[in-house]
Amino acid sequence: MEYLLFSLLIGGLSFISGMLGLGVAFIATPVLGLFGFDLKHVIMPWSLLLNGLTATSTAIAFARSKMVDWRTAIPLLIIATLVAPIGVWILQFVSTDAVWWIYVAVLLFLAYRMAFAPKQDDSRAVEITDKTRVKGGVLTAAIGIFAGFLGVGPGFLLMPSLVMLGYTARIAAATNSVIVTLPSFSAFVAHLPDAQFDWAMIGLTSIAAVIGAYLGGRFTAKRVKSRTLTLIFAIALILLAIQRIIILLNA
Repeated sequence: MEYLLFSLLIGGLSFISGMLGLGVAFIATPVLGLFGFDLKHVIMPWSLLLNGLTATSTAIAFARSKMVDWRTAIPLLIIATLVAPIGVWILQFVSTDAVWWIYVAVLLFLAYRMAFAPKQDDSRAVEITDKTRVKGGVLTAAIGIFAGFLGVGPGFLLMPSLVMLGYTARIAAATNSVIVTLPSFSAFVAHLPDAQFDWAMIGLTSIAAVIGAYLGGRFTAKRVKSRTLTLIFAIALILLAIQRIIILLNA
């Protein structure tokens, strides 16, 4: 019964993350924490594995709809993959409370920017310059290290950052889904020596996550406009910030 419950839960969360072009870790990490799992040895590696699987599944859905900006996705994918283990390494030296408060501040800032994003027209092609892609690379390096430290994957910060650089939310979500695939797996590998898994649970939730994420990506590709996507993302960021503030104040 426990396996079925967590499979359905992860499948539902993965559908939401797939809609936004994210891996599921940004929402799975706090939700799994509600069930008393150990953060460093269970939740972080579990969430990072699911993050990579859901991002891959979502990327396939968006690629089929020809929504990915590959000239942005490939270089940023390489950068994010290389820097993610640095954040995991830093984790052993730094107290996490201060970083979590920075995380909350960043979430609220990005939520504000997403809620009041400029009007976006999905019917018009958006010209992305190489200068903008270089800015994206610099942001990706910083975000990849920060996300690796928190064990949540870079997508929850990278997607709104791409919107701020001028991408429509739909193209940002699609491109982001490609970028966060390998960094999630590289961070997961860094966690493996200390990971403690119920492999049956991992297998079942992984299958549910892949299916949920693919369906979420297809749903956005066919039915969701950029303005709707930015508002959904803003709400998700605010809820994450509130959840983390409650945890920090009660610690």
